[in-house]
Amino acid sequence: MPNSWTGSRHDQEGRLSVNSRSCYLQSFVCCGLLATLMFSSGCTSRREGPSRVAVEGTVTLDNVPLKQGVVRFIATGETEGPKTSVPVNDGQFKINSESGPVVGEHRIEIVSTDDGGYAMDDEQAIKQLREQGIRKIEVVRVPLKYNKRSQLVEHVAAEGPNTYSFELSSQK
Repeated sequence: MPNSWTGSRHDQEGRLSVNSRSCYLQSFVCCGLLATLMFSSGCTSRREGPSRVAVEGTVTLDNVPLKQGVVRFIATGETEGPKTSVPVNDGQFKINSESGPVVGEHRIEIVSTDDGGYAMDDEQAIKQLREQGIRKIEVVRVPLKYNKRSQLVEHVAAEGPNTYSFELSSQK
C-alpha cells in the first residue's frame, strides 16, 4: 500500500520499498528547518549580561610607576559579574568596554608580574647570574594589603570617565 507522505510501498514479499526521491525531499526539508532553527536561536547582536564599561588609570608603588602588573576588578556587594583583570605596563592600565568590568562596586586587587627579568625556576639563568657575581634579582612585590588582602573598593560608573589612580606604598 502506498503512503503518500513518505512515498513508501510494500513490495510483493511484504518488504518496505522507499521512493528515493521522496526521501531526498524529506531530508532536504528537515535539514533546512533544522538549520533555520539553529541560526535563528543562536545569532543575536545583543549582548546578554551586565553592562561592561571601559576603565583606565595609573599604578605607582612608592611613587614609582609599576613596571608590570595586573589590576583586578572583583564585583562585590550587590554587584554581580565576572572578575576583570587589566594588565599594567609602565604604570598605565586601560581596557575597553568589551572586556572591562561591570558597572557597580568592585574590590581592587593589584599584583606585580615583574620577576626581574628571570623566572625563579630557570636554573640555567640563575647559574649564569651567579657566574656573573649577581646574587640578588630585584623582584617587585606589591604588599598583600593591595592584592589577596586588599580592602580597596572603587565604584565603576555607567556614564562618565572611569579613571583611577592607585598610589601604593610598600611601608606598613
